[in-house]
Amino acid sequence: MNTIWIVPIEPIDSRYTRQWYDNIPTLVAQRSQGRFAVKTIDGEQISASTSAGGFLDWGATNVYKASQTQRISEMFSRGLIQAGDRFLVTDAWNFVITAIRYQSDLMQIPVEIHGIWHAGAYDPTDILGMQMQKPWPWHTERGWFYACDYNYFATEFHRQMFLKNLDIPVADHGRAIRSGQPHELIVSGLEALRNTPKTNTVIWPHRYNADKQPEIAEDLAQWINSNLVITQRQQLTKSEYYAQLAQSRVTLSCSLHENLGISQMEGCLVGSLPCVPDRASYTEMYLPEFRYPSVWTSSWENYQKHRPLLVEFVNQLTSRYEHYQELLDQQNQILKQQFLNCDTMLKVLTL
Repeated sequence: MNTIWIVPIEPIDSRYTRQWYDNIPTLVAQRSQGRFAVKTIDGEQISASTSAGGFLDWGATNVYKASQTQRISEMFSRGLIQAGDRFLVTDAWNFVITAIRYQSDLMQIPVEIHGIWHAGAYDPTDILGMQMQKPWPWHTERGWFYACDYNYFATEFHRQMFLKNLDIPVADHGRAIRSGQPHELIVSGLEALRNTPKTNTVIWPHRYNADKQPEIAEDLAQWINSNLVITQRQQLTKSEYYAQLAQSRVTLSCSLHENLGISQMEGCLVGSLPCVPDRASYTEMYLPEFRYPSVWTSSWENYQKHRPLLVEFVNQLTSRYEHYQELLDQQNQILKQQFLNCDTMLKVLTL
């Protein structure tokens, strides 16, 4: 029997990576129906925190990935990797892809590599795109794209940006697959919180870094007719965060960079209305009634110019919360069917 090897992104309790670590093997095993063994390749985790402005700890994530690379290399050397095995790398920004393809080719052990892309230097508004010196990361990302047999993107916006910014030839676009992400197993638990009594609260649930524009949220708090909560200031556990989210009438975003946006989807599931700019992945994901013109928060200067319009939009959502419930039902169906499940990926992975 062949094996699907899960190469996870490190599990951090405050991030969805912990849920992925626990849930992806279950989803893959259920879909494979016993045709594959499913095993996880852990790394050495030396930190459960994140670097300032980052999704991960920049040093610790390299330790984690390097130890995964070492273990996979040992498995190749010991003959534990068989022809026909498959690797699911749940964050494709991982140099382990190079090692897997290198050994597969040179040892003549054909395997498939499946990679999930989140963000990278190819995105000018992501922290990697803003801080990494170019062009080396672009060449590296292209190399990993071609080393993978299948590359998965949660939104068409993200897929198209990747292909365009890395100048991938049209003939190779088939290697890039639009598939939602593996969040299926969190849906029911969040939906159970939808009837939580709502307070007159707007929540800003994003990481506190430049591409999320926290300065806009901080200023907006002085103008809207609601209490605005910035969750990153509160050091909440995951359960505490969900409780706070479930009490809020509106979940606000002013992000410049968003290739999916798990916090907005979580907000919808617990009954909080989304309030998002009409840009990035939000345009394809959210109904027009929940989107405001992108220019309103496209920069600090434009926000100051359009602040009264944004204040009015947010106040309308909070004051007419009950009016939007049918639209919220429609919105949740869109998210569950298209973005909160990875059915397309699972089908390809387990064929």
